[in-house]
Amino acid sequence: MKVLAARRRDIGDIRALVERLALDSVDEILTLCAEIFPDEPVPDRARLILEDLFSEG
Repeated sequence: MKVLAARRRDIGDIRALVERLALDSVDEILTLCAEIFPDEPVPDRARLILEDLFSEG
């Protein structure tokens, strides 16, 4: 739900969840979101936030 909301205030939570779940790529996260929320498209801003997170480190 944090990824789908993709609000600036969610970035820290998204980062923590990615680390906790040992997710390794944007595609892996998007696949997981699609499995859990099949009827909810992931907004473009969410993809951008995820790409920024993975480019940081």
